[in-house]
Amino acid sequence: MPREIISLQVGQCGNQVGSEFWRTLCTEHGIRKDGVLEDYASQGGDRKDVFFYQADDDHYVPRALLLDLEPRVINSIQNGDLRHLFNSENMFISKDGGGAGNNWASGYTQGEAVQETLLDMIGG
Repeated sequence: MPREIISLQVGQCGNQVGSEFWRTLCTEHGIRKDGVLEDYASQGGDRKDVFFYQADDDHYVPRALLLDLEPRVINSIQNGDLRHLFNSENMFISKDGGGAGNNWASGYTQGEAVQETLLDMIGG
């Protein structure tokens, strides 16, 4: 049985689907959008620690990395109703910020330039 699951949300689609995934998990586990546990969810044996870690201030943070070469979707997460849920250190937006523009070769080249940073985040 797995102890911890880390979600890698990559690109526009990955981050949009990932946001909905975390909304659903928060609802299922009684965690508010700011990571605080609802009173009714403090009892019970569900394994919140599989998908979340509990921060020093007792709020729950998703075990997730949000990665994108283009800032739009991650910026919308950072400014949306889940802005207090994710750890900002677990987000990567390319400094160039232009994205791949549906061009595989461009995405490959940009990804190659930041691969060490991304691998450090994943292995960190």
